[in-house]
Amino acid sequence: MGRRCVALDINDKAIELARINLDFEITASQQLVFAENKDRLQVYEPELLVGDARDLSLLGDNSVDLICAHPPYANIIHYTDFREGDLSFFDIDEFLKEMTEVAEESLRVLKSGRQCAILIGDTRRKKHVIPLGFKLINVYLNAGFKLRDLVIKRQHNCKTTGFWYDNSIKYNFLLLAHEYLPIFEKPKITKTPPVMEEKIDYDVLTLTLEKPRIKRRLDEFESTTVWVLPAKDFEERLNKNVVKRYSDSKDYSTITFVSHSENVSYPNEKEEQRECRLLFIKSPFLDKSPSRGSIENYLEQTKELIGRGLPKITDGGFVVIQTQDVRVSGYIEPLAKRLVDTLAFGSLWLKEIVVVTQGEGSYLVQSTNGSLNITHQYLLVYEVKRWRD
Repeated sequence: MGRRCVALDINDKAIELARINLDFEITASQQLVFAENKDRLQVYEPELLVGDARDLSLLGDNSVDLICAHPPYANIIHYTDFREGDLSFFDIDEFLKEMTEVAEESLRVLKSGRQCAILIGDTRRKKHVIPLGFKLINVYLNAGFKLRDLVIKRQHNCKTTGFWYDNSIKYNFLLLAHEYLPIFEKPKITKTPPVMEEKIDYDVLTLTLEKPRIKRRLDEFESTTVWVLPAKDFEERLNKNVVKRYSDSKDYSTITFVSHSENVSYPNEKEEQRECRLLFIKSPFLDKSPSRGSIENYLEQTKELIGRGLPKITDGGFVVIQTQDVRVSGYIEPLAKRLVDTLAFGSLWLKEIVVVTQGEGSYLVQSTNGSLNITHQYLLVYEVKRWRD
């Protein structure tokens, strides 16, 4: 393809394996040629080096077109036999601190307008999720990157059955079945002032209290953190899983954010004071390309709503937020991440981050403007624990 690849890995055994995998030849007729004149296509052998992503001094400033990286996760599975520089031996806070150096070096060597893709997943501590993926996204945004796309990598063949399914129900946990592939972009250098967003109005968001439409019988719970539901009854299946798993269909309240143009029925004071086991917050207006002002208003109101509702949620109860990423001015506004950053209540523990999407054949990979379509939503599941272990 005429690409020059420079590959670094902290583990010398991984480099040895890569050399074995690259030990082959192809004929001229087998070569994939993407240049108009194949005689001018320069072919490069990959450079495989043992190295540390925190130090890319072998590469010049603004010299790289694309970075693909998969860091060893923070103190989950050790990647080497304690080689110096192996970040898998660091715990989460130290791991993120060291990844700051990786992000800064990546920004330095990447050309303006080019992309850096990082594969990262979450982990668990004390039966609750640590949002490592969202935390790492913050590291790269703070380094100066923009978030071009946020892809979800699904772990296939991860459906729990038998023992694991039964325990998923008994102990109310989901098997981690997804990773994040944030695709960052180094901002282009421009001499002209940035164009401000044209749509600056703050849509009036109102709240409506409703009972989700749940007619069909739920034969089986979703038991992993990826829910692929049929498009035909998508919302009903989603609602049923949430309500049945986190309130046993008993005491729950569902509040929906809608725009001012829709018919609404406001929660009254009596309803707001009623105790419940589940507060389920839905935000269908996010599917309608909201303005940046509406997004900020939504984040602020969600925090206020939860703060006001927390005293009414029984200890051991749940807050579940159905939300999704949106695209503003060509870049992703990662609302699930931003909600996690915002909701710093002492009695809330993040129990699950669930990715929800419609059936496999119901979405396109790429839109007409070159950006990826947003085809997934999130369920942020918080457990109310006023007394922590």
